[in-house]
Amino acid sequence: MTKISNTLNESTGFTLIELAIVLVIVGLLMGMGAGLVGTLTKRAKLFENRGIIDAAVESLISYSASNNELPDAVTFSSIVRKPNDVWKKPLYYIVDDNLLDSTAGGICDRKTTQLHINNCPTTGCGTPTNTVDNVAFIILSGSTNFNNQTRIPGTNPVTSDTTINYYSQGLTLDDYNADMNRAEPYDDIVKWITLDELRIKAGCTSSQIRVVNNELPYGFQGTAYSGLIYGDGGVSFSDGSDPGSELDYEWCWEDDPVNGSPAGITFTCDTALVSSANCSLTTGAWNQCTTVSLAGTPTASGSYKTTFFVRDENDDSGADDNISQKSFVITVNPPSGP
Repeated sequence: MTKISNTLNESTGFTLIELAIVLVIVGLLMGMGAGLVGTLTKRAKLFENRGIIDAAVESLISYSASNNELPDAVTFSSIVRKPNDVWKKPLYYIVDDNLLDSTAGGICDRKTTQLHINNCPTTGCGTPTNTVDNVAFIILSGSTNFNNQTRIPGTNPVTSDTTINYYSQGLTLDDYNADMNRAEPYDDIVKWITLDELRIKAGCTSSQIRVVNNELPYGFQGTAYSGLIYGDGGVSFSDGSDPGSELDYEWCWEDDPVNGSPAGITFTCDTALVSSANCSLTTGAWNQCTTVSLAGTPTASGSYKTTFFVRDENDDSGADDNISQKSFVITVNPPSGP
């Protein structure tokens, strides 16, 4: 009986060494789990933040499709579902002011913007590895360090050519915007849409500017002639001579290189439109009006090939305006009477 009792006592419980080993293992597992939870939580927040930015982009696309323009900063905060990122910091919204007013030529009427973006390989930027022109808008978040390190413009919306620099993730940068005055790894989340992308997503189907007419009326020698050339689309000249609902354009024409222009017919665009040998943006003789009027009494019969060019004010400098052209044949028949 005594032997059996001693055996039972010897086989019960854990030694202190065994308990210590178990506790060490449990502690290691808990430490690894805590580190993993922190990593997963950070990853989840980044994923959620990208979703907030993507949703804001889609809201802007929907707004532009309905209004042919983008919202200003105040309207932006009201049309997006979440104007703040997941860390409760406001999203930065940068936009070209030319895209804010559809009455002055909206998204579907323009082909260029004043906003550009660079991907910089070093803190001083150096030679960008990727440059994107004609950006419609940019949305960015300061991300996990709550520190917007992307250089944003002093004027927003931008009113002149402006380049925004963003950097490779992890590149150590100091703050550019006085949120926090310290150098730390760059982690901003930056997303942009180009004007071409926006036009497609907004469903822009019309040409940016065009000559509407498909043909001009024929005339008779010795009989009064009249006709009009119309333009459509594009960006109205801000100093238009015909203010109101119609757009003002600039017009230029080149006459038939063989037969010249029809004698007796004058082309008028507020003032007489003089023929140009080359209707380029820099050398052509351009007059400003809404429509071109053709009037007069032809003094000779014949067929005359005439090319009309129309341009708008997409670019204030004139170097990158929208421009379209169309050629017509003006036929003047012999006198209709005996």
